[in-house]
Amino acid sequence: MNLALLRVFGILIAVHELNRLVRLLLQVTMGDEGESFTDIAPMILASVAIILVGIIVFAKKSAKLLRVFSAIMIIVSIVGGINFARVYLGLQYSPGVGFLLQRLADHFINMFMVVYFVSLFMGNMKTQEGSHVNLSLLRFCAVVFLVDGFGFLVHIGYDHSVPVVIMTAASIAAGVVALAKNNTLVLKAFAVCSILWLLWTHIEFVRTNMFGAYHVANAIVGIVFSAHLVVCITTFFIDVEESKFYLQKLKALFFKWKNLT
Repeated sequence: MNLALLRVFGILIAVHELNRLVRLLLQVTMGDEGESFTDIAPMILASVAIILVGIIVFAKKSAKLLRVFSAIMIIVSIVGGINFARVYLGLQYSPGVGFLLQRLADHFINMFMVVYFVSLFMGNMKTQEGSHVNLSLLRFCAVVFLVDGFGFLVHIGYDHSVPVVIMTAASIAAGVVALAKNNTLVLKAFAVCSILWLLWTHIEFVRTNMFGAYHVANAIVGIVFSAHLVVCITTFFIDVEESKFYLQKLKALFFKWKNLT
């Protein structure tokens, strides 16, 4: 069993649900919807339970718990998608089938569906003896970037902006190259670009909303408790020796520039 991948899955589950929980609490304390803690108590309890699952998976390295949780979440996702489609198609007025397909694509084409399905086969994934490259982590990160890229494709029909198109193409390209060539460097390069993209989109979100306290808090939560950020950071642990090598090079360049100035 690949313990590094197991721990990453535990972190992803906990971080993703922490994001949801903190946003719920912000909505009650700072939002203007008029909701109370009583209204969202069931959702808070569900989030806490899921966070505990992630912590236990990480701390106790419980692959069995992860498989059970993943199987439940796959079933919940399928049932939820079917119910959403049924209710949506029953509406008298709706934005159209295109919107429905976009929502279903967002629902099913995402990193957590990758996590859930990979978790079912976790026992068959082993750490390669004598290799400094964790191929399971590499393939997981590559598939996540690939899936994210296909997820972006769904939105290109609605958002033709150059940054979105570039990130879509780069995400798919990084995933394909990394899978085909077992290339860790391309994953690291794209991870850095993704982190910058994450920061830029949240800064733009805050600026668009006139730097309101609620929106600033939401942006901070979106960055700190970002599952995508976890995947980006994970790319630097696929080959730790390579990461250390490039870090030393960057430090040398920084000190060289500092001495020149």
